[in-house]
Amino acid sequence: MVEKGKVSKEPYLELLKTLEEAENKNLVDWNAMNIATVCQNGQPSSRMVLLKKISDQGISFYSNFSSRKGKEIDLNAKVAVNFWWRELKKQIRIEGVISKASEQDSDAYFDSRPIKSRVSAIISNQSSKIESYAVLTNQIEEYLSKNDESSIKRPKHCGLYLISPNAIEFWKERDNRTHERLKYELSLENKWESFLLSP
Repeated sequence: MVEKGKVSKEPYLELLKTLEEAENKNLVDWNAMNIATVCQNGQPSSRMVLLKKISDQGISFYSNFSSRKGKEIDLNAKVAVNFWWRELKKQIRIEGVISKASEQDSDAYFDSRPIKSRVSAIISNQSSKIESYAVLTNQIEEYLSKNDESSIKRPKHCGLYLISPNAIEFWKERDNRTHERLKYELSLENKWESFLLSP
């Protein structure tokens, strides 16, 4: 489920429209997006995450702040995102800057997750080497046996990220490689300007 905040202007209205089209078709992981970050020596890395919230402020996803992506975001707040739906023959490319969402938003999302997902976020040292998944599972079960659900609070190393876009491109497949590309860019006056791109 994706939380929908105030969405009142382009290109966010178009983004929301496309997301709702994918959701209404019951596509698997319709809110999945690829996010790319860059490390200190300039090496890009990418991974799939799930969109959790959209509003006029941008798009949000949940992550471990101490993960590889978190460490790379600390070094370079510029990120790129890509949504792609084969069934819709559409993709959306986003470039922008990323920051941590508010503590309140992160707490609210964490509390909405299944209990074992919450405990896993507490136990897991994301991106670090582990002995086995059996050990991780046992640690989760042990934690649950010693802690009441009401005491399980969001760890400070996890929370929502907010991506504030400065460029959004809507791509739609057409015959004979005449794909439609509509791009929005945020001007220096903080206004969205749009134009078509050659396929």
